[in-house]
Amino acid sequence: MKGYSMSMLARAITVALGSVVCVTSAHAATYVVTAHQNKFDRPLAAKVEAAGGTITARLPQIGVVIVESDNPHFASRAGKVQGVRSAVADVTLQFEQPQPQQLDPDAFTNPPNSTDDDRFFDLQWGHAAIDAAGAWNAGYRGEGATVAVLDSGLYCDHLEFADNLLAADSASFVPGEGYCNTVGSAHGTHTAGTILAGDNGAGTIGVAPEAKLIAVKVLSETTGSGSFGGIIQGIVHAAEHGADVINMSLGVRGGLDSRGNAVAELVNATKRAVQYAASKNALVVASAGNDGRDLDHASGIEVCDDDGLCYRANLKAFPAGLPGVISVSATAPTGWATDFETDLDHLASYSNYGQSAIDFAAPGGDFVYPGNELCTVGGVFHYCFVFDYVMSSTSVIGGDSYYGWSAGTSMAAPHVSGVAALIVGKYGGEMSPKAVERILRQSADDLGKPGNDSHYGSGRVNAARAVAD
Repeated sequence: MKGYSMSMLARAITVALGSVVCVTSAHAATYVVTAHQNKFDRPLAAKVEAAGGTITARLPQIGVVIVESDNPHFASRAGKVQGVRSAVADVTLQFEQPQPQQLDPDAFTNPPNSTDDDRFFDLQWGHAAIDAAGAWNAGYRGEGATVAVLDSGLYCDHLEFADNLLAADSASFVPGEGYCNTVGSAHGTHTAGTILAGDNGAGTIGVAPEAKLIAVKVLSETTGSGSFGGIIQGIVHAAEHGADVINMSLGVRGGLDSRGNAVAELVNATKRAVQYAASKNALVVASAGNDGRDLDHASGIEVCDDDGLCYRANLKAFPAGLPGVISVSATAPTGWATDFETDLDHLASYSNYGQSAIDFAAPGGDFVYPGNELCTVGGVFHYCFVFDYVMSSTSVIGGDSYYGWSAGTSMAAPHVSGVAALIVGKYGGEMSPKAVERILRQSADDLGKPGNDSHYGSGRVNAARAVAD
């Protein structure tokens, strides 16, 4: 870190904002075929293949199949099959994954003076904001709950997941990559660690450290790309394998332009997957996005390309804006390392907002602290502004487990997923999403204007109140 200095812009670039960009070109050989009904029997599948494709995944639970075809006429032919609603080329999403800034590798109190033996726990101001220690002291640590993390994979050998990773239930839907990472993105490891890193004296502690983890890779660890088809399969897989909570710290950068039949059909297929997850008692939580946009006024926005050609877009938050998905905005302190009593609940500078769009707020971190002075917190000496980010697990290098900071709504959603896991664990491991959401709403700290508001939704989640009798 010698000679290190950062402008505000450089800080923003370095932060792992965890968003997704929808690119205009689709992989020509991959198609998402949707039936009229939420079923896709073998006779219908045979007709689709007769139209010139090979089914690589059949999801009869939601009436969808994923098809590979080198026939340029496949979509039009399959779309004419009786019983088929649509056949559209899959769309690739580009995930923005800057690496987190990385560090070398009873009765509870919250950071920064917890005296806990996990050496980086005192850097987790987000746990103080939601009073995680209060939930633990009440005896609730997530035991009995299972959380699926749909992300860029997991550094499976990280110390924080030694006791809670369900390897047999984990899977990858990125061609050519397993769910365990060896290089590349640490984003999925960071989000998983925030939810359920073990209380093992190693580094950090998750909000629900005794919950179980299903790692589901839907985005490449090296390129950051993924597809609608991969996300759809990942949601269904998580639901089928017993997830009580599904965390998706991903979203379309700038919003998804929902104009056009093809994108609408892909969104519809994803909506079916979310509905199926709900039918299997899995709560789906997603990051609201990092564009600093008012999602209440996202339609009719003028979008211009580099050549000055403009059009009116109908931008939607995706997947956070899907029915049944819990959308999470991000909160943060400014200068926490210089004043531990500072407000932890400012809306983050980059966070999307909107009264109709945000369900809850949670700690996500920020990078707006203006100074470049150095601070020491929990024995760690670093630039003061860095401590306003969210600390969690990152990667495994040379057999050693690493930790680091990131900021974004990607970091906020896992705090909500962790609290949801605490609730599920308290009530025995099988709850309807509506019941979990109701408790989240009743127990959240009502910030901003009274009642539901554009920045915090129903409020910033509170772990201790969520499990209180």
